[in-house]
Amino acid sequence: MTTDTGKTARQIINTYELRPEIEEDFRQMKDFRKPEDFKSTKYNYITYHIVMTLVGCLYFRIYKNLDEGKTYAEKSLPVAVKNYKETMPKSVIIYVGQYFGIFPFLEFLQLYAECTLEVRRLLDPILAKV
Repeated sequence: MTTDTGKTARQIINTYELRPEIEEDFRQMKDFRKPEDFKSTKYNYITYHIVMTLVGCLYFRIYKNLDEGKTYAEKSLPVAVKNYKETMPKSVIIYVGQYFGIFPFLEFLQLYAECTLEVRRLLDPILAKV
């Protein structure tokens, strides 16, 4: 049923058929993102949180349509996250001011080993956070 007189019967049915998928997506988003754990009362933070949650859900939908994500096509986000195995090599990003470098982890370790003791001492507090 609709008050939009410009819609055909087929358009109304097509819209209504989306309802179970929308409800399931909403349920998964609530269960996985746990909005009750979000404690801020600031409008900007709440808005940002909602938008980023929706963007994350949309990215997951896009990922499921890629060849790499086909194995998750019929899976929910919580199931996909639980079963996801990262295959990309680890990288280290170092930045100072406007300069940055992205290094494969092994290459970074080799560079670190070649640094002087003074430079390693500067890097140690940063690496302790990893």
